Amino acid sequence: MNRWTDYRLRERFLAVSNGLLDVIYPPRCVVCHAWMSSGALCELCVSGFVPLTPPFCSRCGVPTTAYDPLCVPCSGGAEPSFDWSLAMGQYAGTLREAIHHLKYNGKTALAEPLGTRLARSLDASPSPLLIDPSSGEPRRIDLVIPIPLHAARLRQRGFNQAELIAGYVAKERNWQLDATNLRRVKRTRSQTALRIAERAANIRGAFAVRDPSRLTGRSVLLVDDVVTTTATTTEAARVLRDAGATRICVAALARG
Repeated sequence: MNRWTDYRLRERFLAVSNGLLDVIYPPRCVVCHAWMSSGALCELCVSGFVPLTPPFCSRCGVPTTAYDPLCVPCSGGAEPSFDWSLAMGQYAGTLREAIHHLKYNGKTALAEPLGTRLARSLDASPSPLLIDPSSGEPRRIDLVIPIPLHAARLRQRGFNQAELIAGYVAKERNWQLDATNLRRVKRTRSQTALRIAERAANIRGAFAVRDPSRLTGRSVLLVDDVVTTTATTTEAARVLRDAGATRICVAALARG
């Protein structure tokens, strides 16, 4: 039994028990504590999500300025290891609060509304992630892969928030989830306190693939909670591409 299946079984048990409790104690929004009929995130908090607006880098999807169609790394000539990246919103306001509650306070019930909204946001985004701009034809996604945690961090936290989010993205879009093939083999320092150059060095060599044959010729959606400098997703995408993946896109809840 993999972690996602185990989580889903525990989720069903909690849904039954919580359903009985909801009769006596109606649920509240995890972020603002408003009373709700169901769920973990109210519509008022969702309306507080700050969207990302164009322009985006024409090569990798990172926000850029109106004066330059390419972001700084891409304008320097470096080819990104992923084909496109997007985020549902800015890492600010109620979206930031929701991610913090999920990631650091163990409020895993937030994974469903956040992951489902991320999946639906893929259609609303004017990006080449799902549509080939040259032909107008839909692009396929073969595998949804979350950014993994190191085993020590996973034991400490008890869950991988990216895996939970990716599970709901895969479920909503009817795509295949693969949460076991990409591994984190190096325990790295937290990226949040590091500068851009330090982040790239810190994450180098952090990932490995168990079975490259599962990736050969496949199109992959790499999922994380927050993307800031793209150092982590860039390294993970490089490893997936080296293992045989042909197209890799990145989707995150928020961009820092």
